[in-house]
Amino acid sequence: MPPSSMPPAYSLPRLRFMTCGAVDDGKSTLMGRLLYECGAIYDDQLDEVRRASGSTSSDGLDLAFVVDGLKIEREQGITIDVAYRYFSTDRRAFLIADAPGHEQYTRNQAAAASQSDIAVVVVSAVDGMRIQTRRHLTIAAMFGVNDIIVAISKMDLAGFSEARFQALAGEMQAFAAQLGIHLVACMPIAARDGDNVTTRSGRMPWYQGPPLLELLEQAKPRQGQEAALRLPVQVTGRMPGGGRVSLGTIASGTIGLGMRVAADPAFPAEVVGLWEAGNAVTSAEAGAAVSVELAPDVDIGRGAVLSAIAAPAQPALQLRARLVWLDPTPLMTGRDYDCQISTQKVGIGISRIEGVVDLDTARPDQNRSEVALNDIAEVLMTLSTPAVAMPFEMEPRFGAFILVDRATRATIAAGIVLDVTRRVADLPWQAIEVTPAARASLLRQSPFVLWFTGLSGAGKSTISGMLDRRLHALGRNTVVLDGDNLRHGLNADLGFSDADRVENMRRVAHAANLMADAGLIVLVSLISPFAAERTRARDVIGSERFVEVFVDASIETCRQRDPKGHYARAASGQLRQFTGVSAVYEPPDAPDIHLHTDTGTPVDMTDEIIAHLRKQGLLAG
Repeated sequence: MPPSSMPPAYSLPRLRFMTCGAVDDGKSTLMGRLLYECGAIYDDQLDEVRRASGSTSSDGLDLAFVVDGLKIEREQGITIDVAYRYFSTDRRAFLIADAPGHEQYTRNQAAAASQSDIAVVVVSAVDGMRIQTRRHLTIAAMFGVNDIIVAISKMDLAGFSEARFQALAGEMQAFAAQLGIHLVACMPIAARDGDNVTTRSGRMPWYQGPPLLELLEQAKPRQGQEAALRLPVQVTGRMPGGGRVSLGTIASGTIGLGMRVAADPAFPAEVVGLWEAGNAVTSAEAGAAVSVELAPDVDIGRGAVLSAIAAPAQPALQLRARLVWLDPTPLMTGRDYDCQISTQKVGIGISRIEGVVDLDTARPDQNRSEVALNDIAEVLMTLSTPAVAMPFEMEPRFGAFILVDRATRATIAAGIVLDVTRRVADLPWQAIEVTPAARASLLRQSPFVLWFTGLSGAGKSTISGMLDRRLHALGRNTVVLDGDNLRHGLNADLGFSDADRVENMRRVAHAANLMADAGLIVLVSLISPFAAERTRARDVIGSERFVEVFVDASIETCRQRDPKGHYARAASGQLRQFTGVSAVYEPPDAPDIHLHTDTGTPVDMTDEIIAHLRKQGLLAG
């Protein structure tokens, strides 16, 4: 139908649904047929589909091309990106998210699930239920898509066999029960010809249920359970006539003029102006995109969450979560990532892996501890700063998150909050009356941390030891945290896997920070192979008192020195995961001090450090 005769989308009830299933099971063809039958394909789009199909007749159209919009998708006959399409009927407006079936594009399937009310799971009558079908169903359930419609596709290729349909329907029903999701209906279709897509098929009289479109028109959108006002702020700007407004979409509850709200309970304010879609209103409900003016004009920005004074949000510190891992590098406990929850961006660390979901049973396997690409895992996460988070089933906008690698900025995981295990109120910060500045003043020195990094044998321990003696002779109070010594006590329980090295550095950084707070000059001598963890140590300690010292020597020089015999043991196979030989070392790009110990002597290197510290004002006299 022409656009002018389509009902206005904003005046109709809305449903967001996704299609999922294994590659080549017919998802794109089904959605293309649905759009075609509903008159939601414009003439220029239809002309493009005809060209791509190589056919001018309606019978020869390959309707998968309607949603497979990328050239590479058409060439390969697969879906790569999520294809979004709007359409409407007289009863409802829809947004389709057609998700890719290939395992390598699982991240896109997760993206589609995170914003869908219901899932249409497509299973080929020829190929049956496959591992990717299970993965897609598990991800859909994980993101709160609790209602599914199963479409057994390609029934024409299975001879319209009722027995084949019933067998697959039984398998899907059993797996849905394992996941705890509701199977709304299981229906047979032949999307190429439109059987049971928008009208009942005469070729399968044994199926007495409604066609797919009718099921979608009757489906119910999912709803969160949170009733209190939660308004995540996306941006704060100035109005043309003066004053500031905060903009965002209401996640839950209602906001109105005169209401007392706050992002921080210490700074309450009153709503004195409210606009929805540019129009002044007296109140607005969940789902509305609004602009809010407050008095007094408190300072709030992106990431703040406005709540009613009577029902403040309780920021979280620790979460139990389920996530799908999207990075080729396995997940490592102890490593910090950036986490996006609603409009909030916080640092987060994976404290513990509680299990990896077995796709055959849909249950976490607690005996598995490594999370690889496309695995679904349950984890315990600790936030570096408090943030508003809720179980996904209570409020999806505060229960869904993504993790971003700090170095590459790539999205490496997507997940949902299962439970908030610790809130700010559960663990108050104990104030210490004697401040770090007071302790430093008593010792008459500026505390800082010198973080020596480099390969084994490069000279870290030698130079840090010589510097320790020089500083002691100058009357400075110092302490040395040497990596080998720490493994006899604080880090005795850690091995040499990547995850253990990350945890090793995390512990040392916090120990060094406490010692600097006590007023000491701390010399850390640690291989510390990962750039991300050295950045994290700088963040923990504070950039103003963190000095990264790269003790640089070639691997050949380190092998020749081999003061502890490590390289010889590594060469003979006795020492595995040895940095520089069988494990990676990421050299600093821009260290504060770069020492070339291939050519310089320890005395020269120590003099260079002393000169740098004096130049930076960290070492007086």
